[in-house]
Amino acid sequence: MKKGHYIKRIRYVFWLSSLLGTFLMVCGTGCSYTPVLTAENRRNDIQFMADWAREYSPLVELNEKHKGTPSYETLLPKYLEFAEQAQSNEDFYQVVWGYFSVIGASGHAYLLPDNTLKWASIGSLLGICKYGITSRQFQQARYWPKLAGNLSTRARPPFQVEGKDGRYFTGDDWQYNGTIIPKGSEILRVNGMTCSRYLEYIKANTSLKYDAYAKDWADYFVMIIDEGPSFKGWQVDFGLPDGHVLTAFVPKVEGFPTSNEETVHTIETKANCTCLELSRRVGYIRIRSFMGSPLDFYFKHFIKRDRKKIRVFLERSRGRYDKLIIDVRNNSGGDPQYFYDNLIRPFLDQPVTYEHKVGLKRQFLKDTKPSVLRELRKALVPKYVIDIKEVVPPEGFDSKKWIFYEITRRLGPAKPYTFEGEIFILINAGCFSACDDYANTIKRIGIATLAGRRTGGAGGIGYCMTPLVRLPQSGMVFALDIHLPLNPDGSFTALHGLEPDIELPDADSPKSITKQDLLKDAWIQKIINDF
Repeated sequence: MKKGHYIKRIRYVFWLSSLLGTFLMVCGTGCSYTPVLTAENRRNDIQFMADWAREYSPLVELNEKHKGTPSYETLLPKYLEFAEQAQSNEDFYQVVWGYFSVIGASGHAYLLPDNTLKWASIGSLLGICKYGITSRQFQQARYWPKLAGNLSTRARPPFQVEGKDGRYFTGDDWQYNGTIIPKGSEILRVNGMTCSRYLEYIKANTSLKYDAYAKDWADYFVMIIDEGPSFKGWQVDFGLPDGHVLTAFVPKVEGFPTSNEETVHTIETKANCTCLELSRRVGYIRIRSFMGSPLDFYFKHFIKRDRKKIRVFLERSRGRYDKLIIDVRNNSGGDPQYFYDNLIRPFLDQPVTYEHKVGLKRQFLKDTKPSVLRELRKALVPKYVIDIKEVVPPEGFDSKKWIFYEITRRLGPAKPYTFEGEIFILINAGCFSACDDYANTIKRIGIATLAGRRTGGAGGIGYCMTPLVRLPQSGMVFALDIHLPLNPDGSFTALHGLEPDIELPDADSPKSITKQDLLKDAWIQKIINDF
């Protein structure tokens, strides 16, 4: 064995041992940390969110203008008061989430899940990821998604409720103490109140009060709020069809009522990438995600694995496919390098160069450590960036507060797949983040046809990946977008998504990723038969 290879192997073994040791340490410490917050602590966190939105967010003002979201500034005094009066961490979390739902109304906006925080803690300790948050802070932040996962805020009765002209009726039969309360029985009173009075009560006195948006949706359900751990259900007066009134205790069932409308959810295969021959002339590739786990941003083996699978599939076809359908419906994104290396470059016969524009608040660039900014930019595959230049902001954007860049990328051909036909990419509102980036890139370079419905947005080829925002007192860690990518037509992808080249009618998704069910899919039939 050569000396250089031997040293590399020793280093790898040492690194792997360190990673394993760190993982065991993190898992062993568990999540025993419980934050103890004063009223001032809680107020400070809400104020921090408002200040962050004002100084850094590219979306809050656009959301108010284009989507009609409430004003976070107008709501601030109300949520400061909510925070001060919170009686527990559970209450405070709901206050934060209510305010956060306004600040994060578009784009990437979520509380980091426990598993992501766990790996981020390890990555920070080993120096793999540098987001300006320490390993200990990531570990302490795990308290909050665990708490959120145990909170029950929605509850329903064990029967359907149907509303009609301000009155409410049972949608199916329900048995109480051996007596059948038949379908069509009227709900007269809930907990001693008329239905309208009960709705006023829950909007003012339960977790619904923290919801910044209109609460009219609760009117449809009546019994929809879980009032806390000790809440078991409702005392209800039913008006039976025969004219009698029956009072019964209705136990709660956690969660939203199931829909009366049948919704088709595709049964996915276990594999992330599925390749099928739909006919002698049509191939099909299904990609569920551009990332399997948080570690996939750093270890790219899954990209190579799927690329090899696609390559073998197309080689076996011996070039007979006239059409190739790439199905990324409901793909929520992941690592942009996945689509660059697997779904674009092997289909190129010559280099392609394209530009895109993106805006940021100048204050974010000023206040962010260069090391953190470099880390955030890694995920957007900077090796393909050949030029970045400042451009004049679009109309309505103050150049003193905003900076807009035109970023030029160049993609060169990779080892080609065995395919020379037409490519059709299926997209819909479930295409988000890096999957929206994929559609945006295709729109610019024109090597395939986008078919389906408008994407969900939050992609559009940005300046950097979504940063992590840590509330300084509670330690909650959120993801929130700080850049504003523009679609080729100048619209905002985070607000509007991206239109397909061919818009297809709304249709159910296939029942499963099998040849039999895919050939019944309305969109696939349209592509096979009409294009």
